[in-house]
Amino acid sequence: MRPTMEALLSVLYVVLLVTAGMAGASRAPGSRRPPVVTAVAFVLTAVPSLLQLTVAPGLLQALRRDRAAILDGQVWRLATSFGVQDSGWAGLVFNLVALAFLGTVAERLWGQSRWVLVALAAQAAGSLWGLLVQPVGAGTSLVNFGLAGSLAAAAVLSGAGRRTRLPGAVSLAVALVLLALTDIHGGAALTGALTAAVLLRRAARRGGV
Repeated sequence: MRPTMEALLSVLYVVLLVTAGMAGASRAPGSRRPPVVTAVAFVLTAVPSLLQLTVAPGLLQALRRDRAAILDGQVWRLATSFGVQDSGWAGLVFNLVALAFLGTVAERLWGQSRWVLVALAAQAAGSLWGLLVQPVGAGTSLVNFGLAGSLAAAAVLSGAGRRTRLPGAVSLAVALVLLALTDIHGGAALTGALTAAVLLRRAARRGGV
């Protein structure tokens, strides 16, 4: 990938995640309960990634998303690619920071079970999209972008004030741009957004949000 495109994508990633976090933080209720699911996901990311980057570099090749291996029957790679990183220490730090922040905000907004639903949907759909646009890769970013998309969609669809909806709308617009650029993260973010829309609709039918 050309350096110019890499720089553009990096900027878009940051804009999407930051604006989604802003939108979500303004809606998520304050809570003293520890973000248990986020903490579990953090550990499931940190432990294998640290092993991969230090004493067990072969973990990346063994667990990453690999279209040829998946088509050969190793479907579990669609899930295990979550726990290793293809962008080194910088990618691990970025993903852990994003997961800690976005995961906590999303857990306060959605609760534990719906957090897991959003994360699983983003990981699954993002990985399948990745088989087309990025056949080989790994990282926690699909879950992070899925959670971000869910926060952005919740802000836009919930009838909140303009100061909440605007960053959410910016985040979703960037997700569409990433999708148009055939970037794997656009698919994950929009999957999170669609999952959020379904969750909000079901909640509205039950008389809640």
